[in-house]
Amino acid sequence: MDKRECHTKINRSVVFLFVVIVTTSFAQSSQTESLNKHYLKTNISDTKTILTSPLCWKRSDWLKTSLILGITAGLYLRDQKIKNWVQENRNDTSNRVSRFARPFGDGKYTLPPLFMFYLYGYFFRNDRAQRTAMLSLESFVVSGIFTSFIKFAGHRHRPSTGDPSNTWDGPSISISNLSFPSGHSCSAFAIAVVIASEYRDIVFVPPLAYGVATLTALSRVNDNAHWTSDVFFGSVIGYFTGKAILNLNSKGNKNFSLLPVIAHRYAGLLLKYELSFGKNGS
Repeated sequence: MDKRECHTKINRSVVFLFVVIVTTSFAQSSQTESLNKHYLKTNISDTKTILTSPLCWKRSDWLKTSLILGITAGLYLRDQKIKNWVQENRNDTSNRVSRFARPFGDGKYTLPPLFMFYLYGYFFRNDRAQRTAMLSLESFVVSGIFTSFIKFAGHRHRPSTGDPSNTWDGPSISISNLSFPSGHSCSAFAIAVVIASEYRDIVFVPPLAYGVATLTALSRVNDNAHWTSDVFFGSVIGYFTGKAILNLNSKGNKNFSLLPVIAHRYAGLLLKYELSFGKNGS
């Protein structure tokens, strides 16, 4: 990763943090403290629930996890051979497909359309569009946190480095060698699962959403940016994080609002997050 790409990713992180800051700063003065507290508390609660969910798993859940880990391990053992085969058979067609699909896993390309989709729902009073956009954003952010933690814990070398597939540097704060798991694959599936679920009544939406996410994941192997096990595990994280976010939000009543904010020296987004409580306040 060169310095320019690094700075780009850091800038995107700063933009996201700025969104949160703008949210808490521009809420109505009588509700600012409460809104800020509830917003952060709910997001932390959702993340904590996902992380601690294994404590409540049933036997079937552990069997699924064992299968996923088994497939990941199997692909890990074959990563080098799969990489060699893919690169030997790479052609103009696979490159064109990759160029088409690659942006769907990149936040700088996927987040603006989500914002526009939210605005469409806001101005045309389409609650489903607003909900889909905001749940997709939450899924994108939470899954990104999970993958980033694993990346920095392992520091696996990318196939493009020419190093063997079993080359890991271990935990550090270095921004190099962050191959496992694939962030593009994770992001694509984190968003796809929300869209597919929210619009499952439209017959072509689920296969289209999952199809694009799959092509995005495969593009990372074609482009020699990730090993196959990186892509598979990243896709799994995105998929199940999206499912968890959908499940958590189906149990409560969470209302989102997103508006542009333009001031004298800066511009940003106002994210309003409201919680509905019962009569007993719980």
